[in-house]
Amino acid sequence: MTQFTRFRIFVSLALVILAATPLSAQTVAGTMNGTITDRSGGSLPGVTVTIRSASMGLVRVVVTDADGFFNVPFLPIGLYDVQTELSGFAPQTRRNARVDLNQTSVQNFTLDPTLSETVTVTADAPRINTSDGEIKQTMRAEEIMAIPQTNQTSFLGLAATLAGYQETNPTGGMDNPTLSVGSSANFNGAGTRGTTFQINGVNNDDSSENQHRQGVALATIQSFQVLSNSYSSEFGRGYGAVVLVQTKSGTNSIAGEIYGYAQDGQWNEKSWFARTQPKPDNYRREYGATIGAPILRDRLFIFANLDSTEFKGNTIVSRPLILPSDLNLPRLTLGNDTPANRAWQDSILARFPSGVSPNAPQLSNRAYQYPQFADYPDRDASARLDYNMNSSNTVFARYQQSAQRRENGELIIGEQTLQDNEQSNFGLTWTNVLNQNTVQEARYGYGDRSTNVNLLAGNDTPIVRFAGITPGTILGNAGAYPIN
Repeated sequence: MTQFTRFRIFVSLALVILAATPLSAQTVAGTMNGTITDRSGGSLPGVTVTIRSASMGLVRVVVTDADGFFNVPFLPIGLYDVQTELSGFAPQTRRNARVDLNQTSVQNFTLDPTLSETVTVTADAPRINTSDGEIKQTMRAEEIMAIPQTNQTSFLGLAATLAGYQETNPTGGMDNPTLSVGSSANFNGAGTRGTTFQINGVNNDDSSENQHRQGVALATIQSFQVLSNSYSSEFGRGYGAVVLVQTKSGTNSIAGEIYGYAQDGQWNEKSWFARTQPKPDNYRREYGATIGAPILRDRLFIFANLDSTEFKGNTIVSRPLILPSDLNLPRLTLGNDTPANRAWQDSILARFPSGVSPNAPQLSNRAYQYPQFADYPDRDASARLDYNMNSSNTVFARYQQSAQRRENGELIIGEQTLQDNEQSNFGLTWTNVLNQNTVQEARYGYGDRSTNVNLLAGNDTPIVRFAGITPGTILGNAGAYPIN
C-alpha cells in the first residue's frame, strides 16, 4: 500500500583549492584568518598560530607566510582561543574568537618585542563583513530560541524575521506535510521556487517544486543563514535565496534542555465569523528535549533531540447545506431523468446532513457552523555524531526522522482525508585539511518521503464539485487523493 518517493540528494567529492583569501562559501563551517605585524606595521612571517576549541578539543596549528598572513579554513562554527608565538616577541592569546557559518572571522595581531609576559585579551564582536561580497543574514542559536514561534519543528518562521522576506499565501498551507506548496520562503521578489535549502550542507529540496522537504527542530539549530545575492555556484538550484541550516553538535560538557509549549482553545478569542458559536474545545501541546555529550573526550560527541506535538479537539468549521428550495428545482433535464441518474443524485444528496439548519447568515444563507473534531499528532527525532579523527580530519553524521498524522471528522461524507506521512534524511560529511591553502571535502546525503493520504469515506468516493455556493465543497477532493 505504501509507495515511497525517494530522493537521493547527492554524493560529492570535491577538492577545493583555497587562495590566500577566504572561501566564497563553506556551507558547514567557517574560516578564520588574519595578519600579524609588529608595532611598526611590518609583517611577521613564521609566527606559529594555534587555534583551539575548548568545547570540542579541536586544535589547528598554522604558520604565517611571508606577508604575515595565516588562514584556517573549514573550522566548525563556535568559539576558539587563538594563540600566537614567535621567538623574541611576547605570546598573545585571544579568547572566545567566534567563527560563524559560511563567514570569515578576521583576527589580526600586533606583537610587541618589549613585553615578556603572555598578553591575553577577549575577542571583539564581529565587525562588518569585508571578506566577501555575499549578501547574507545569520541567526545564532541564542537568537533563534529567543524568537517566539508557534511551531518548534519548523525553521521557516525564522525567515520571516529577516530583511527581504515577502509574505506569501500558499494554497497548501505553511509546512504542509503532504503538499510541497507553502513549504518555502520568498525573498526579494524571486518567488518561492527560487529558494533552495540545505541542512548541514546536504540538499533538502523537494524534487518537484523546490520547496523544503523536511523541517528541523529549532532547539537543534546552531546557525540559520539566508544568502540572497552573490553566492557561490554550488547552490545551483537556487536563483532567489539560499537557506542554510547548521545543527548543533555535542561538546565536552554534558548539556541539554527540556521544553514545552501549550495552547488552549479557551484562551483564544473567537473568530469574528464564528462569534455565534461557543469557543472550540481544543488544545495544542508540544514537548521536547535535547542532550549533547562527549562519548570520548575531545574526540567523539553526540547530540540528540526528541519532539512530540499534538493538536486535538474541535475547531469551528463552516459547511454548505442542501436547502429545501434546492430540491424543488428541476434536477435533470434534456432527457437525462432516468432512474439510474436519479438514484446517483440521491446518493450524493444523502451525503449531506439532515436535521440541521443554516446558522451562519453572516457567511451565506446555506452556511452551517459546527465544532468538528481534529487530531494532528507529530513526532520528530534526530541524532548527530561528530568525530575529530585528528587535527586535520573531522567527520560528522546526522539522521532525522519525522512523522505526521492528520485525521478530521466530517459532516459531508466524502470531503475529508486521513493522512499518514513520514520523512527521513541522512547526511555525512568528511573534511580533510591538507594545509592552510588546500582542503578536500566529501559529502553524502539521502532523503526519503512516504506520503499516504486516503479518503475518510473510502477511496471510491465519487468526485463532485459544487460550484457557485458559499461555502463551497468538493467530494472526493477533486481527484487529488488518494496518494499511496
